[in-house]
Amino acid sequence: MSRRLLIARPGHIYLATYTPASATITIDLDEPFPGNPSWFAISPTDPHLLYTFDEGGSTTYAFRLDLAANTLTKVAQSEDGSSGVCHLAFNKEGTILIGTSWAEGTIDIWNTESSTPELITTIQSKDPVVDAGRVARAHEAVLDPTGRFFVVNDLGTDSILVLDALRPDVPVVRRVTVPSGSGPRHGVFYPAGEGKPATHYFLLCETSNRVQVFKLKYTEVDIEFTATGSYSTFLDEDMGAFAAAGEIALSKDGGHVYTSNRLMTTPTETIAHFRVKKPEGDDGGLELELVGETSTQGKHPRMFSLSRNGNELFVGNQEGEWGVVVLRRREDGTLEEEPVAGVLMEDIVKGEGDERGPMFVLEVV
Repeated sequence: MSRRLLIARPGHIYLATYTPASATITIDLDEPFPGNPSWFAISPTDPHLLYTFDEGGSTTYAFRLDLAANTLTKVAQSEDGSSGVCHLAFNKEGTILIGTSWAEGTIDIWNTESSTPELITTIQSKDPVVDAGRVARAHEAVLDPTGRFFVVNDLGTDSILVLDALRPDVPVVRRVTVPSGSGPRHGVFYPAGEGKPATHYFLLCETSNRVQVFKLKYTEVDIEFTATGSYSTFLDEDMGAFAAAGEIALSKDGGHVYTSNRLMTTPTETIAHFRVKKPEGDDGGLELELVGETSTQGKHPRMFSLSRNGNELFVGNQEGEWGVVVLRRREDGTLEEEPVAGVLMEDIVKGEGDERGPMFVLEVV
């Protein structure tokens, strides 16, 4: 059965069809975009309402997606947000949208009760006392499984911020410091799913190229984080000195974690695969075991995502021979070495404007 993909790179938003039976990806729509739409958030109450931004500017956009007609129609835009936003995340009701700015080190809180986003407030990610002398780089907001809290990873201040999504101004209620030089980028809550409090948080650090594992304790007002482990994203840890981690994903069954290694000097770069382990005799603890690395057949895999059925990884490469590849997951969670489908870079980057390849790829319905 065919699946639909949303793919984006500077100046372009694509709708594509991935057909496993024929091992092909075909581009159905190439929608021009005035800037770099490097991330999308899909409304949890309306899967055809998408939000994005121009990472090089300060404009936030809402689009209506029609897969049957292969159309993306802009329905709203706002210039009120921070510049240099690089990630968006919804609350579970779809009424609040969080934008995190790497460029300004700020966190935009949007009201999205209508399709037109309205800026509620902008929060400074940097604490004036704790982070004095440092440059904030708010990189991602992650909603916890209960829907009560957002966690914001700040790459510049080496910190994690906990925000209360149930209060109107979504204030910061806790700041967690991670080892200096880590560069917190993206994270995932464990276990996968919604409703129950998470027991752990896996934090991918761009600068140290490590996954930090935290055990969580929910209180009446916030979440407490306790560091329990740190794991390199490379089989050869020395490679971490010449790289910058990109994305992290957790399998639906909670048994496997995947991260992307990028900005290396090797001809192609990799997806790292970890197995999640529960040590015997440990009270609720978790460990990660790095199983292997698989080539993305390209360079700079800034973002990848798991397919909806969990059988594949969709990977975007900003450079290299292949712009998009599909990596199949085996039953044991390992990745097949050869992609099952892909899009050559030359078929989507044709020498005009910003020539960077796909920065975002996601299966949509």
